[in-house]
Amino acid sequence: MKEAIMLASLLALPPLAHAQGMSGMSMGGAKSGMAAGQGAAAMPPKNISVQDCWIRLLPGSAPSAGYFTIENSGDQPVSLAGAHADAFGMAMLHETHKDSKGVMGMSAVHDVPVPAKGRLAFAPGGYHVMLEKPARPLHVGDKVALTLVFGGGQALTTQCEARSPAGAAK
Repeated sequence: MKEAIMLASLLALPPLAHAQGMSGMSMGGAKSGMAAGQGAAAMPPKNISVQDCWIRLLPGSAPSAGYFTIENSGDQPVSLAGAHADAFGMAMLHETHKDSKGVMGMSAVHDVPVPAKGRLAFAPGGYHVMLEKPARPLHVGDKVALTLVFGGGQALTTQCEARSPAGAAK
């Protein structure tokens, strides 16, 4: 509970609500570590770009979170199906949500649609990539490669800047 309260305060969620959300977090079928289509050199998706990628670093072994904006300039929607980062042992797509009682929590998601001719922001309080089990200590300012895997196994790698929780909002 103490770790959940610390993590909740750093993620700017109500402590008890976040602790409850974590204990009931659905992890079934979550993508972790190796994502679909990662083995062979995957073709990058056409008409997809990623901007402003950053990772909120948390102390010790607490999970970090990755945020970015995906832009789809194509005529067809695409689906973000997973993520991986060599700097972390586990990467999962998550969504923060509020239940009918106003309690904040998060759950794993299996794919996230990116609309045709549209943008999708992964931002605090919404979608994010949950990054767990750091492979090495990371420091503010470090660059971390994050590979996003889309439907059909297409992948796009972007560089993310590690930021402290206090300096995360730039």
